[in-house]
Amino acid sequence: YEYDKTKLHELRSTTKSYISALAGIAIDKGYIKSVNEKILPYFPEYTFSNNLEAKNQITIENLLTNQSGLDCDIYNPKAVGNESIMSYENDWIQYSLDLPMKDSAGGIGQYCSSNPIILGRIIEKATKMTVPEFARQTLFKDLGINNFIWNFRPDKSSAETFCQVNLRPRDMAKFGLLYLNNGVWNGKQVISKEWVEQSLAKHSIVAGLDYGYLWWTKYLDAEGVRYYGKLAQGNGGQKNYIFKELNLVTVITAGHYNMQSSSNEINAKYILPAFNRK
Repeated sequence: YEYDKTKLHELRSTTKSYISALAGIAIDKGYIKSVNEKILPYFPEYTFSNNLEAKNQITIENLLTNQSGLDCDIYNPKAVGNESIMSYENDWIQYSLDLPMKDSAGGIGQYCSSNPIILGRIIEKATKMTVPEFARQTLFKDLGINNFIWNFRPDKSSAETFCQVNLRPRDMAKFGLLYLNNGVWNGKQVISKEWVEQSLAKHSIVAGLDYGYLWWTKYLDAEGVRYYGKLAQGNGGQKNYIFKELNLVTVITAGHYNMQSSSNEINAKYILPAFNRK
């Protein structure tokens, strides 16, 4: 479909894991004090409605683990918040933080696109840079990623682009290798080892799966052998797997939007069996 190694591909929700990385870098560099910071003080210019006392308890960590409590679970058709509606709102921050609370902060895990969007804006406020510029000066600079598109504008101008980053698959592989190697790239500690470990550890359960700091844990069965991988993933089949026990990173991009992707099958049927002990 006219893609080759030089062309950028949209990452969809795989972008969430890049937001997580930038949050870690912002904490490492002292722009953000810790994951325990409350989020509402970052938005003094706003007035929010619905369950304000409960919203005052939401922390940065709650955004990272999809435990904000906001009623915006993409897998719940009865949820008040809906990312398709949010996409055409003038201000996604206002829309998101106006939502009623489904649960207390730190409670049930809900897959909610509002959470990383809010976190992205917090990063911008803390660093006084746009998300793409902060990425350019830190994460992408250190990984040698010069070719990317990232328009992080949480308003209706991003209704069709979803504030997502576009990268070459081989640059996605660099990102996976960074986490595989505990935050080190070419001898430099780009992200702290502690942040990488916390990001890939289980903090909540989202859609029935163990969930870290905007990273998933999933297993794939390959000819009778089960492999657990850490995963950044997005709609359409965008998959960036890290298999620590195999010292392996796999990257697949695809266009199966809003349908079952064959990305997992490719990993399970063709790639992982090559690593099975004979």
